[in-house]
Amino acid sequence: MKNKNITRFAAVFAMLVFFAGALVMVVKNYGKKSGSVPTEKTVFAMDTACTAKVWGAQAEDICGEIKRLEGIFDCHSESSEFSKLNASGEAKLSAEARELIEQSVELTGRYPDADITLGAVTKLWNVTGKEPRVPSEEQIQIALQTCGYENIKLEGDRCTLANGAQLDAGAVAKGYALDKAMEMLKSSEAECAVVTMGSSSLMYGRKPDGEEFTVAVRDPENNDGNLLKFRTGECFVSTSGGYERFFEANGERYIHIFDKAAGKPVQTDLTSVTVVCDNGLQSDQLATAIFIGGTKKLGEYFADKSIKIIAVDAQGNIHVSKALEEKITLNDTRHKIIVEG
Repeated sequence: MKNKNITRFAAVFAMLVFFAGALVMVVKNYGKKSGSVPTEKTVFAMDTACTAKVWGAQAEDICGEIKRLEGIFDCHSESSEFSKLNASGEAKLSAEARELIEQSVELTGRYPDADITLGAVTKLWNVTGKEPRVPSEEQIQIALQTCGYENIKLEGDRCTLANGAQLDAGAVAKGYALDKAMEMLKSSEAECAVVTMGSSSLMYGRKPDGEEFTVAVRDPENNDGNLLKFRTGECFVSTSGGYERFFEANGERYIHIFDKAAGKPVQTDLTSVTVVCDNGLQSDQLATAIFIGGTKKLGEYFADKSIKIIAVDAQGNIHVSKALEEKITLNDTRHKIIVEG
């Protein structure tokens, strides 16, 4: 069995460089024009490298908040709030835990492919761990009996997990942390910031030259290059794909994103999905949901005008929201852009 989950920090830091490189170039002269000097901090949190570059506030404060939230949502740490809830099946929630669960459940009710109650399934496969494995069909069916957001019962500040449900916030925690980062930036009256957490990023504020931020999207077929870049204002951006975290066994590749119906790593005809919107948790969860749903479900997501999408299919076609059509620059013109919606 060959584990392609790589060394965690080195691999994810590389992703951060590719994903945020264009952002750094665009904002690098901000301090000279605004009179402020940016602060910058990098920490390892939520299984990824997190870098905050902030003008008009302290990057250290942003990273400190993200580390604090990791202590709530990290299901791999026995001391985290989510791990304790999974172990006991019932617990009093912090305000942050309740908010994340409520928002994720509401979104799953509309777009059901991504679900935070797949904890028993993800733990069984352990794709992102040191010893990933292919479980038996019997084990998968037992784990699937615990899944379903309907098993989450919220009453006031208490949560009960029915039918042995186990939470896994992997598809939402980074986005939620970026929502909290934005709240801090607003309260501190920061001028501008770029906060990147591997596959999810926040572009905050406005550049003094009036130009938009530029975001690069990695080529899912080439880890050393970018597929395209696009211009945007203040927003959250999240990308999902199976090209970085996976393992191989018996000639098969198993990625870290799961089909909740089968209890197995998803087989999809999309290779990469990027979601741009004004809510971090939404961008994070929907990037995963769209990736799982594949091209057959793209229409319903493109119909949601609260989000903008860039979805790359297995043939290399790039499906984009009409609102992004004039914002995109391709690195390789061999790819075909299909404007949706």
